[in-house]
Amino acid sequence: MKISADFEMIKKTWEDFVVSGNVGHHVRKPIIDSWLRCQQAGLDPRALNRTPTVSEENFRKRLEQNQLLLDVSIPFMVELQEFVNTSGFSTTLTDPNGVILELICDQAILKEAFTKNLVRGSIWNEHMAGTNATGLAIDLLQPIQVIGAEHYYECYHELTCSAAPILDANGKLLGVMDMAGPKEMAYPHTLGMVVAATKAISRQLCIAESHRQVDLTNHYLRTLIDSMTDGVVAVDLKGKIIGINSQGAKILKTTTFESYGKNILEIMDGETILDHNGDVPPSFEEKDKHIITKSKKINCLINSKLILHDNGTVAGAVATLKDLDKTIQVSEKAKRKGTRFTFDDIIGESSELLRSVHLSQIAAKGSATVLLEGESGTGKEMFAQAIHNAHQSDQPFIAINCAGIPESLIESVLFGYEEGSFTGASKHGKIGKFELARGGTIFLDEIGEMPLNTQTILLRVLQERYIQRIGGNKDIPIDVRVIAATNKNLAEEVKKGRFRQDLYYRLNVLQINIPPLRKRKKDIPILAEFFLRDITQTCGKYIEPLHPSTIATMQEYEWPGNVRQFKNAIEQAVNFTETNRIDNYFIASYLPNINAELTPKENLPVQQKIIETLTEQPNVDLKNIELTTIKKALALFSERKKAAEYLGISRSTLYRKMKLYHLED
Repeated sequence: MKISADFEMIKKTWEDFVVSGNVGHHVRKPIIDSWLRCQQAGLDPRALNRTPTVSEENFRKRLEQNQLLLDVSIPFMVELQEFVNTSGFSTTLTDPNGVILELICDQAILKEAFTKNLVRGSIWNEHMAGTNATGLAIDLLQPIQVIGAEHYYECYHELTCSAAPILDANGKLLGVMDMAGPKEMAYPHTLGMVVAATKAISRQLCIAESHRQVDLTNHYLRTLIDSMTDGVVAVDLKGKIIGINSQGAKILKTTTFESYGKNILEIMDGETILDHNGDVPPSFEEKDKHIITKSKKINCLINSKLILHDNGTVAGAVATLKDLDKTIQVSEKAKRKGTRFTFDDIIGESSELLRSVHLSQIAAKGSATVLLEGESGTGKEMFAQAIHNAHQSDQPFIAINCAGIPESLIESVLFGYEEGSFTGASKHGKIGKFELARGGTIFLDEIGEMPLNTQTILLRVLQERYIQRIGGNKDIPIDVRVIAATNKNLAEEVKKGRFRQDLYYRLNVLQINIPPLRKRKKDIPILAEFFLRDITQTCGKYIEPLHPSTIATMQEYEWPGNVRQFKNAIEQAVNFTETNRIDNYFIASYLPNINAELTPKENLPVQQKIIETLTEQPNVDLKNIELTTIKKALALFSERKKAAEYLGISRSTLYRKMKLYHLED
């Protein structure tokens, strides 16, 4: 049944509105409101409206932006058109701005549609086409039917249009579907069909958007997982691989393509992710495992998590694989930033020093064990770093102060331990320094302080080239170069029974003596110039070059603290001087009388003088007082034990403070 609309009454109301501006009661409020807006916009209702079209480039971009809308909507448009194919109707789809994206109609009315400007790219919003169903659906976000003279432009009075908006899940307008035909064919069910179609389109778009979001989330997750430095492997209940990232495939020496669908045991042996029955176990713990792949044995840290259904039953497992060898390399790459010294950094021209440098350069060409002997402060670690950096600068350099580690912990620090090896141990175990140094150098400073029982283990490690972690039974091969250093006469220590003779011979392959500063006083002018320039640049002061008489004064001292003491003296003088000059008197005032054999008690006035001098300054910093006092003690005494006694603290506390203030060799 046709809509019982009085076309003539609506036409008369339109005429009255156009001529006199009167608004009757025979036209719906949305139509009247639209007429008023069009009138206020200055639109001529009697004009032969030809709605404008967008440019070809603009239209192409709109098609690209609305591709999903088109893909979902066109099948519904085709189906609708089949119902009205012989009745002079056309079906259009517009974007939110009213631009026609698609038109479907019978070939017989295509020419008529063109005369009404129902073409792709034409703009059918209210501002461009006056009152019409598409424009009102855009403004009202509601379905609406516009019949005959309800159109603002007279040239469209022979049309009936039924339009409904297409909305997303949040009510945002995505587009409008409109069916247009002769006004005599205005039926209520026409609008009903359009509404049903747009609702179906909205539902499908919501589903498509959900799928798109799921796909996008999966893509993000895949990208995130693939960017991880750890390997990730997911398996089902029977161990079949259902997911693996590129790093996991790399660790397991396979590819993501090859591994999908395979049982994990086809790629790696051992009870790693699965239990002894080949199933996913009910629980996991992080474990350090040796994985055997098809091609090699890999040391990995495996951490597995169960995948659970909503009801709590196990669906599978996800395991992360951390290649410990790679982890060590990454960790030590960061540590190597502090391994900065090369042979070019060793300052001096004396024959004694140049001989030590020459022997060290020869030692650097090979991999034999090196024993560096020299008093405290001579720069033994600088020599060790220079030997390492000559040909192994891209490999780990691990420095251990054997005197700075409690006797009860030194073995676990050097060789590592397995989980639960002793009270207080990490439940996951820990890698030792020898493993961390794999492929590089381990520097055992103050080797003379190593406990005898640890010396026995170290001897075996050097002989057999493998270690066992405390609490473990696996032999872990090591490929490290050992450089040891001592400020003691190890030969004398052997005679006194404090150092193993066999270990001494094992270490003493390439022995290099680092001369004390008192035996290379020729280098004092060069060192003074270097340290003065370096320290003044750091603290932002200008100090005149040292006078030759000041240098001569420095050369009169014996410097028992060697280069470390010498540098501290320069730094102290630079910081305390209130002028831009360091003269003989200043040096004499701030340097200790190192030729005197002073006891800690006799040194107390010197210590007190430093503290009094500092505390007289405004805004005194207690940490600076502590730092300066420790530097003074280290300058006074070459032996750490005496320096600790002088300060009234234990030797381990002194080492801890030295580490805190970066005062190590």
